[in-house]
Amino acid sequence: AALAGGTTMIIDFAIPHKGHSLIEAFDTWRSWADPKVCCDYSLHVAVTWWSDQVKEEMKILTQDKGVNSFKMFMAYKDMYMVRDVELYEAFSRCKEIGAIAQVHAENGDLIAEGAKRMLALGITGPEGHELCRPEAVEAEATLRAITIASAVNCPLYVVHVMSKSAAKVVADARRDGKVVYGEPIAAGLGTDGTHHWDREWLHAAHHVMGPPLRPDPSTPDFLMNLLAKTISAKTHHQAVNFNIFEGMVCHGVPLVTISRGKVVYEAGVFSVSAGDGKFIPRKPFAEYIYKRIKQRDQTCTPTPVKREPYKGEVITLTSRGTKEDSTHGTRKQAQP
Repeated sequence: AALAGGTTMIIDFAIPHKGHSLIEAFDTWRSWADPKVCCDYSLHVAVTWWSDQVKEEMKILTQDKGVNSFKMFMAYKDMYMVRDVELYEAFSRCKEIGAIAQVHAENGDLIAEGAKRMLALGITGPEGHELCRPEAVEAEATLRAITIASAVNCPLYVVHVMSKSAAKVVADARRDGKVVYGEPIAAGLGTDGTHHWDREWLHAAHHVMGPPLRPDPSTPDFLMNLLAKTISAKTHHQAVNFNIFEGMVCHGVPLVTISRGKVVYEAGVFSVSAGDGKFIPRKPFAEYIYKRIKQRDQTCTPTPVKREPYKGEVITLTSRGTKEDSTHGTRKQAQP
């Protein structure tokens, strides 16, 4: 699918379960991908829990394995979700080793409670997915992630920004000079969440993703304005049998894809074999991003106020409600 669309390199996510090794997850993904990939690829690694082991493995992955980005989930409670203090530790470590922090920004606690409420109301269809994780849940988590990342001056990449309110949070932070990036995706630009209320269950379910497509009809129909080739699940090159852009007409599609100096796709025909793609290691401290981080460190790091030593009276309150004058050693009853 990537080569047919003119893309010659992808970056996938290696996601360990809680308590499992990040390095083992990375090695597992490599073992799955290396014999099969048709285009070049690299890997992000997810941080789904926190410990000294995780901290050390992040360093090894960055220095020895070619990983320079780590993803944290603020959703999927009891599965992948990490707490704020763990986000702080992970962001701090990312900055130390020159990596880019990524977040799936949704409030996992509110989603869990919202899901309980939907079930109690008898809402079990795809529409319940959006109802239990509305825009505010995404926007709140986006602001929280940016606030935590900014506290340690770590570069942050907010994946799949799906709502106007979350996008506004990112835009406002960027205007304030914070090193944060928001990721739009084709689904959010080319369709909307009104499909969740379609009476055909399968059609509605095919549009479920997290964060969900938003029912806001003012979401720019960006893809529709670009295209005159019809998109269809019958002709796309993905291992799924449904395409949410089914029937869209578009123009501007690639005719030829060249990878590693070789024509690998032309006029609908592939000239590539499984395993032709290679793993591409990525270096830490990416210059474009960490140049800004260094500038912020130089200009935004607080400094203490220089004062003359205090030479006045010092009074210490005791647990009995008396106060002791440290200068004269006398005790007096404290006034209410």
